[in-house]
Amino acid sequence: MAFFKSMLSLLALVGSMSTHAGGDPEDIQQLRNLLQPITSLAAQFEQQITDANGLELQGSKGLFQVAKPNSLRWTVEHPLPQQVISDGITLWVYDEDLEQVMVQPFAGNIQSAPAMLFSGDLQALDSSYFVQQLSAGQFLLTPEQGGSLFSSVQIDFDNLLPVSIVLTDNLGQVTRISFAEVDYNPVLPPDLFIFDIPSGVDVIRND
Repeated sequence: MAFFKSMLSLLALVGSMSTHAGGDPEDIQQLRNLLQPITSLAAQFEQQITDANGLELQGSKGLFQVAKPNSLRWTVEHPLPQQVISDGITLWVYDEDLEQVMVQPFAGNIQSAPAMLFSGDLQALDSSYFVQQLSAGQFLLTPEQGGSLFSSVQIDFDNLLPVSIVLTDNLGQVTRISFAEVDYNPVLPPDLFIFDIPSGVDVIRND
């Protein structure tokens, strides 16, 4: 469950609001300059979730693939296999060990979920976050309105490539996601982001 909560927190830095972001305009533009050229990404990831006291709650690793507009494939390979897949319309969460798949509409609500940070319209970046550049390639994003699952998002770049995201929720729980072997703007076929439900598994539909 901790993993799925963090994935919901990783599902959108996109939305459609009409106000302007807080923060230094130069910092905002620097982040936009890094995100705008990204049309797709693929990377290995390692994720660590810790509580407010620094105690590790869960660790996982696997493959992350994302493409504009709003397509995501997040495959956990260890410790328990899980797939989170979206084509921008439907979200599938498949737990192989439970032989269960949850199906629900994809909700690209920037305030309830940031992660298609790399896969969508940047309008929400300009409307929902106070953006601060902490150092070269390191940005802290703070939601400017209530209702978010998280209190801050930190994203780090190295030579134009994203290398990590740190999500802190409102109770102080921290999710650290590190990327390796990042493939910048690869060609990812659309059917990669559609889940073919295996026969014999339990299907839970949250419509």
